[in-house]
Amino acid sequence: MPDYLVLSVTCACATLIFLWFVARKRGPPLPFPPGPKGLPIIGNSLGIDLKTPQFTYAKWGNIYGDVVYFNVFGQGFVVVNSEETARLLADKRSTIYSDRPHSPIYSLFGIDRMTPVMPYGNDWRTHRKLFHSSLKADVVQKFHDVYLSNARQLRHNIQSDPSKFSEHFKLFSGPLALELTYGRKVEGKDDATIHFVSTIFDMLSRGTTPQSGGLLLAFPILEHFPSWLPGLGFKAEAPRCRKMIATMAELPFREAKTQLVSGTLQHCLVSDFLAYEGAGESAAREAAAGVYLGRLTFQSAVCRSTSGFDCPLAAAESTASILETVVLVMILHPEIQANVHAELDDVIGKGVFPTFEDRPRLPYLQAVLYEVMRWNPVFPLGVPHATTTSDIYEGYYIPKGCIVIFNAWAMSRDCSDPEHFDPSRHLTPGGQLTPQAKQNNSLFFGFGRRISATMLSAFRFEKAKDESGKTIQVEPSFTDGQISHPVPFECSITSRM
Repeated sequence: MPDYLVLSVTCACATLIFLWFVARKRGPPLPFPPGPKGLPIIGNSLGIDLKTPQFTYAKWGNIYGDVVYFNVFGQGFVVVNSEETARLLADKRSTIYSDRPHSPIYSLFGIDRMTPVMPYGNDWRTHRKLFHSSLKADVVQKFHDVYLSNARQLRHNIQSDPSKFSEHFKLFSGPLALELTYGRKVEGKDDATIHFVSTIFDMLSRGTTPQSGGLLLAFPILEHFPSWLPGLGFKAEAPRCRKMIATMAELPFREAKTQLVSGTLQHCLVSDFLAYEGAGESAAREAAAGVYLGRLTFQSAVCRSTSGFDCPLAAAESTASILETVVLVMILHPEIQANVHAELDDVIGKGVFPTFEDRPRLPYLQAVLYEVMRWNPVFPLGVPHATTTSDIYEGYYIPKGCIVIFNAWAMSRDCSDPEHFDPSRHLTPGGQLTPQAKQNNSLFFGFGRRISATMLSAFRFEKAKDESGKTIQVEPSFTDGQISHPVPFECSITSRM
């Protein structure tokens, strides 16, 4: 296309965007919550550190209070930095704050029917009923054998090649989620389904960034513009991604359904969903895909405080991060590892494979894992919510359609010496878990803590040594982004069995 035509189209698009922005801007009936002053049109977009926005939001919280309002290209945002306020809004006003942002990026890439981003309404409630029927505490016990068998496989993989412990952690969560969702066991890292989903994840990672999602959220009209326009290159892979996601949602579900009819399907979420009489097959298929694919796409760290139930798959993608952080803590604090090993040996015996039933008898280990999740929240900003209607909070106006971000990182720092790793925060003087420990850590819920007992009972983790025998020092450092992983580090792993 000639350059002059590209310039003309771009100018026309810019004019349409400006007119659309002016048309949508209206004044609120009450003042918005306090927040930083933005620039015309672009709002506060230049004032946010895109790599670590949780730091920006926490800084604003220190200046303006626990609830901060800002806007990006006319889209309103509310950041909540206080756990008390977060629970008030998410629990007591859940009908207002249970929606998800309706960004066109979701339909563009074919993920709009996934539960984590589904708009609040009848379909969302149907999915929620499916999860309640299958993921209640008394039903979740049926999945314990699946957890434990995968944990044993993880232990075997680490024993076989300790140097690739981080790779083993990443391999662990994918097959586990596939088996729990569809009853399909994975044999080896070259499994076709795992490879297929990895390809989808790569496309989604490139295409559904906060920048691209925010751009379409602020200017939905751009969904209809071609990908060759400046700034819209992220749309190029969208058609292929939509097709692959539709395939991934259909094929394993169809296979599981066939096995269910023949009586060969092991117990899984699909078998529970199809047995539930309050939803049709379409809802069951979408909910299953939302659990399996959603763990990769949306980092769906569903907390007890916002969902009302514990989901064993909700933070499956966070498993690798949590396990990596556990290992990092063990090599940085050998005295804590020694205490964990002493408790495990005393309660269940050295070399004995721990089970879910042992967990109440291991308060120190529980405290260590709670502290792991507080020290490095896997999802620093959780999953964005949106308001279904306008709300008034302490005299401030929060409009309908406002994106609400619960800053888990800021909440995790609301304690003395927050950068210091200290399991005793969660223990009574007598060594038992404090009454509020479990509730406090529902903010940082993760399945990884349930597997850590197995890993810690089997291995000892220490700092690695170089070729000359000198200890390789490790400094705690974490990646930026929606999921926080420890920066790769070396580690020496020896068996305790």
